[in-house]
Amino acid sequence: MRRALLAVAVAAVLSPAAFPGNASAADNAADGVKDSFAAPGSESFYRGKAEGWFWYKDPPEEEPELEVKAPTPPPPPRAPIQKAEPPAPPPAPPGPELFSVAWIRDNLPKYRDRAIDNPTDANVQAYYYLQRVMMDKSSKFSERSSQVIMRDPFLDEDSRRPVATYAANALNREVSNNRDKVLKGLANKVGLFFFFKGNCVLCAEQAAVLQSLTAATGIRIIPVSLDGAPLDNGLFANYRTDDGQAKKLEVYQAPALALAIPPGRTEIVGYGAITLDVLFNRVLIAAREASLIDQKTFASTQPFFDNGLLTLQDNDGLSQDQIDQDPAAFVESMRRKLARKTIDGEVPHEAQQ
Repeated sequence: MRRALLAVAVAAVLSPAAFPGNASAADNAADGVKDSFAAPGSESFYRGKAEGWFWYKDPPEEEPELEVKAPTPPPPPRAPIQKAEPPAPPPAPPGPELFSVAWIRDNLPKYRDRAIDNPTDANVQAYYYLQRVMMDKSSKFSERSSQVIMRDPFLDEDSRRPVATYAANALNREVSNNRDKVLKGLANKVGLFFFFKGNCVLCAEQAAVLQSLTAATGIRIIPVSLDGAPLDNGLFANYRTDDGQAKKLEVYQAPALALAIPPGRTEIVGYGAITLDVLFNRVLIAAREASLIDQKTFASTQPFFDNGLLTLQDNDGLSQDQIDQDPAAFVESMRRKLARKTIDGEVPHEAQQ
């Protein structure tokens, strides 16, 4: 390092500024010294010595290379949009079996219309043969129905009300005797309000029927005149004038009948003229509703045998699946319900309304 500094000092002494005549020699000597003693990297100092000893010069900045952007490739061509094909419609459910009732119901009118519009022998015969199929199916159903019903007392209506005249007459006599006994038993428990008007023709006719009721059963009639006038035929002369009973019972026309049930209950049994047999039955119905008689007693007064009445409540424990898949179990359930009603002899009043 010291040698290098010495060489620099010598070069300065021998520079052309100090010895103008020896410029070439000095330059050559300096170049020789430079070549011999210059440290690596000091060449730039000798070439730029005119700029001074303490002059610093930043190296020129390198120009940034321009980044050449690669051309953007064109977007790929769009694939053609394919329309989704609509889903295939579900297969049509199979139609009813040929010659089944459903098939005949759907198709018989069509073949009838064809025969009417184009009455060829073949078209007319085709229609009547199809009709024959339906009639034969109906005949088989009717025959089987008779066989089933005659073995099942809950399905045989003859077991409820006999069709034979002699049997029906015998039942009527028995029912009549039972009815008279029950009504006579009610005579000391109930009375019958009779609302009338003095100039009412139907009221006069109804009064005669009420006298027959009293004669047959002993039930007392309580006549009430809505207008304060007596009946034209003079019946029930010891009447009372309405003092609010009619309004309370919502009676606005005459004749009208209401069963009086002590201590304070009243049941309307009819408006207008009523026959004696109908009046008997309506009094019994009102007595049952008022719990004066039970269902078994009431049933003994009716012209048919009470072997039970099916109601909406009898669907308890049943389902449509059972009817569809196990009809025998459904039938057995119905029989048990009816048998229980027949043995007990009691049916809820609400169920029969």
